[in-house]
Amino acid sequence: MTCHPLQMRRSSFVLRPLVALVLSALVAASCGGSDEPDTATATSAPTQTTAAAAPTTTEASPATTATPATTSAPVTTAAPTTTAAPSDSFELIGAGPYAVGVTTITVGADTDRPLTVDLWFPLADDASGDPQQYTLLPGVYYESPDGVGADASAVSADGPFPLVVYSHGSGGLRYIHSNYTETLASHGYVVAAPDHTGNTSLELIANNPDPFEVIAANRPTDIRNLIDALEDPASAAGAFTASIDADRIAVTGHSFGGFTAYATVIGHDNPAGAIEPDERVDAIITLAPATGEQLLSDERLAAIDVPNMVIVGTDDKTTPVDPNVTRPWELSTFSPAYRVELLAAEHQTFTDVCDYQEFLPQLEGVPEFISTVIDDFAQDGCQPGDMQIDRAQALTNTFALRFLAEVFAAGDPLGSAEVAALEDVAFETK
Repeated sequence: MTCHPLQMRRSSFVLRPLVALVLSALVAASCGGSDEPDTATATSAPTQTTAAAAPTTTEASPATTATPATTSAPVTTAAPTTTAAPSDSFELIGAGPYAVGVTTITVGADTDRPLTVDLWFPLADDASGDPQQYTLLPGVYYESPDGVGADASAVSADGPFPLVVYSHGSGGLRYIHSNYTETLASHGYVVAAPDHTGNTSLELIANNPDPFEVIAANRPTDIRNLIDALEDPASAAGAFTASIDADRIAVTGHSFGGFTAYATVIGHDNPAGAIEPDERVDAIITLAPATGEQLLSDERLAAIDVPNMVIVGTDDKTTPVDPNVTRPWELSTFSPAYRVELLAAEHQTFTDVCDYQEFLPQLEGVPEFISTVIDDFAQDGCQPGDMQIDRAQALTNTFALRFLAEVFAAGDPLGSAEVAALEDVAFETK
């Protein structure tokens, strides 16, 4: 299925190009297409920064445009609502012991590649804040059930905490999967997600995205630069340096962000430049990754040398399991490695689009066409027959947390026997 917002119900949008594009960019944030980021023409700019899309290895990704407004949100309350697991032998993990703070900073403001970054982190016991609002348009937002607006002064003193860097898909939004990033933070991780300058919805709306080769080279460089900033007490991210354990770093990403995670640890080269592996990264988790041969060669994928986990939906038509999961799985021999396939899950399963669809009707004055755009994209993961989103969120978060605990805290490794009773998961390990 191609996720082109401008081809969906076009007649209902022609008189409202700005808002329609902004909303379609938001949900398209997780749509993907070919190995190349989408360069579709778009019109105006978003209300704010963005980050969360996903190009992939099959079709062209939509012009994602949304506009995040990161304000605040209530103290972490509970884990995502989850349906009962098919078996008690595999225990789902909900929200962790920490309330979650959220803040937005700019890294490299004085360079030609400034990065707008959202940070999620464990809050101190006495810290609080207002509900974090991820704004789509003025007055139209998704209010987090778990994160609160706070700054580095409110980070829990229990650290330093492992660092997880999240990479959005092509033309997307840095906070598009806040259910995931907030849940990780509630369990004692600092999570940082940059907008990849030149490959966000802002550039797509203005119709001036960077060339594909430049984007592919810049993305792992962005991850390196963000880690550099977080390790440097004198940088714009320096207020978090003491709260981060630089010896425990993971990178995770969705769709083209999955490519970014792989490229960060195995390197990447194309006419725009050669990127060396970042040896500080200890593990990767890829969600519905894009791994076409144009992006990652067989030789590169065979060189994966860190613990890795891939989670994908069996019904994903944007970055289908074959070849996007089968290639790295067959080429890499590194262990531990985990392959998790969520039965009947799709590409949008790894975003918050279904939550947006449920939340927006609670707001007054939301234009009908905005809801229509959300509904259109929710067809790729929020429909009868798809894995229910609360179930998918719980499984995704649980597998990721179990993996990170194994890598960073000597937790029990996942075993096939433990997962075998799950009727909605296909699981392999090596």
